[in-house]
Amino acid sequence: MNGRGMSNAKSKNSNKHSSKSIILNSKLFFALLVLQLLNLLTLVTQFHWLYILFASIALATQFVVHVKAMRQALLNASINQTSCYYSAPSILPSWAILLLAIAGSVAIAIAGRELGLLLSMIHLLCFAYSLKVFEITKRKDLYQVVVLGVFVATSSLIFVQSIYFSLAVIVLVFANFIILLRFFAPSMLLLTQIKLLIKLSLYAIPFAVVLFVAFPKLSPLWQVPKAKAAKVGLSDQVKIGDIAQLALSNELAFRVSFENSSPAHAQLYWRALVLDDFDGITWQQAAQSNRLRQQQGNNLAHLSNASNVENIVLRGEGIAYQVIAEPSFQSWLFALDFATSEQANIGQRSDFALFYHGIISQTISYQVTSYPETILAPELTPSMRSLNLSLNSQSNPKLTAKAQQLRQRYSDDRALINQLLTDFNQNNYYYTLQPPSIQNNSLDEFYFQTRAGFCEHYASAFTYLMRAAGIPSRMVVGYLGGEFNPNGNYLSVYQRNAHAWTEVWLPEQGWQRVDPTAAVDPERVERGFSSDLMQQYADLSSGMFSMQPLKTMQWYKQLKMQIEAIDYQWTRWVIGYTGQKQSQLMKQLLTRLTQGKVMEYFLLCLASVVLLIIAYKVSAVRGKKHHEIKQLYLKTLALMSQHNVVKEHAMTGEKFTAFIGENRPELLVDFAVISDCFQKYSYQNSSDEHNKSSLNHDLSILKYHYRRLRWHLWLAKLGIK
Repeated sequence: MNGRGMSNAKSKNSNKHSSKSIILNSKLFFALLVLQLLNLLTLVTQFHWLYILFASIALATQFVVHVKAMRQALLNASINQTSCYYSAPSILPSWAILLLAIAGSVAIAIAGRELGLLLSMIHLLCFAYSLKVFEITKRKDLYQVVVLGVFVATSSLIFVQSIYFSLAVIVLVFANFIILLRFFAPSMLLLTQIKLLIKLSLYAIPFAVVLFVAFPKLSPLWQVPKAKAAKVGLSDQVKIGDIAQLALSNELAFRVSFENSSPAHAQLYWRALVLDDFDGITWQQAAQSNRLRQQQGNNLAHLSNASNVENIVLRGEGIAYQVIAEPSFQSWLFALDFATSEQANIGQRSDFALFYHGIISQTISYQVTSYPETILAPELTPSMRSLNLSLNSQSNPKLTAKAQQLRQRYSDDRALINQLLTDFNQNNYYYTLQPPSIQNNSLDEFYFQTRAGFCEHYASAFTYLMRAAGIPSRMVVGYLGGEFNPNGNYLSVYQRNAHAWTEVWLPEQGWQRVDPTAAVDPERVERGFSSDLMQQYADLSSGMFSMQPLKTMQWYKQLKMQIEAIDYQWTRWVIGYTGQKQSQLMKQLLTRLTQGKVMEYFLLCLASVVLLIIAYKVSAVRGKKHHEIKQLYLKTLALMSQHNVVKEHAMTGEKFTAFIGENRPELLVDFAVISDCFQKYSYQNSSDEHNKSSLNHDLSILKYHYRRLRWHLWLAKLGIK
């Protein structure tokens, strides 16, 4: 009675101590720190530099303190160990953590105007994550740290949704949950824990698919800030040489999948921006044009709207395709002329360029139908004519004089245009990624002296000459062409495909695209970069750590295309599954149901039932395995009785084991393991946590010893032993 009372007292004291603080393995502590680092790295590109500094100091402090605590615990241990158990050391007092929490929250609130709502929330979440590691005194604290880590890792999917990054995040989430399993079942093998997590995840997949497909998709309540440093790709202000700098970028701009055959490369002019104001140095959108765009900014790009607009003559058949645009932190979209879209979040400006209602802060997908034969603006308003004829005649007097000479020679606008293109083609002009520098972006110096430039050089000079000759014109920037991926049957358009061209207005013909680059380097327009440009690109991209030699290998190109094709399909069907597509899918399902086409839905329901039955059977395996141990013990007794080793009914397990040790000692080791395991699972509670964790392991050991026992019995029967 006294011993039992002392035991109960110890148990109560232990429970009282555990309610105040928990003791964890040193490996578990360091795993928490490593996982915190990995979780935060998924969002490192979104962090303010002050938080990066704070998180680094916090992690370094934690690591140093835990190293000291582990060394002290190992010194106090009675035997040599590589890991030990100890309570989380108190690094900061509670009042200091509270002050840090208040100060950090205030700092995030102050920076909220610059960061925006979404990034402020992300910083607040990660700040709480960094502070929470300083106080792991109770079990609930460990829960909170793990849950915060999961939220931090999955929050990164807001900004990057590629399939490979998503898989990395899933691995991180698994690793966070492994922490909890290591805490609750420390004796369970790591491989067994991983199998358990995979099994639970497989159970959840059917429900996740149903929720993904059918659960209403709501628009986010946040927006990424319009930070200039975050903007990528084309700009709404273009100087001579800006687009040439983009030509060295391998960053993906967008991808396109055509429903039918793709147009020829020379027809793939992806309109993004129209620049109609030139101050002698920079092309930009004019204030007058911006006001008109704002007035018409709410105009949707629907085909019905385009049909009712007097300034458009819709002609020809449409080309349908899907565009998946990468985050640019801008609002403009990319499409072939003349573009229409039925999506509610896409509008069309008066210059026929598509735009997104908001900032493109993550990968978006949109459907477009283009009508390339459409006449754009057959009638030009006086205000637009004045805007697209204005120029600063003092900036480039030689070009002005050149245009006036051409006008005197050619009264027909089309003949004047053709003559100017002929001059570009025959007078030793060069298309190059390394144009010579010119003073003050002088078009005079480029046209009459250097004669070497990139697309914006020729488009700028050509547009200026058109205006000086009395032909309304404007510069358009976007992308030209793209690289076809046969593995995924789609077109990839990179930043290096950025391009500039000119639009001139002709009576009754409207805005006509004229690309002077085609006169200087026809191969650039017809097939992409010419061999000379590719060699220049290779030379500019080469360096000590360049992968240019590897990129030229055929196997590398094939592997790259296959990886990109997989990522594209993921982006198209998963990331591109928008609320509008969900609504269309639900409408189709309801329509088919009302039409009586229920066979496919019956098969779908049947497959769901089969999956549920399989899941139930898999979940019942554990109970069967407990019963399997008993069956294996009875099978062992039956086998031994066949070889004249019979257990009497009155014999206990211990007596029968002793009997075998005296009469058949070669069988003792194997039978003792089987008998002990049978007794263990016969008299212990089957719901015991340790019993559950070791069940698979013990069952495999039993099967091994059963095979050894059977082998010894047959050898004895044959007289070998």
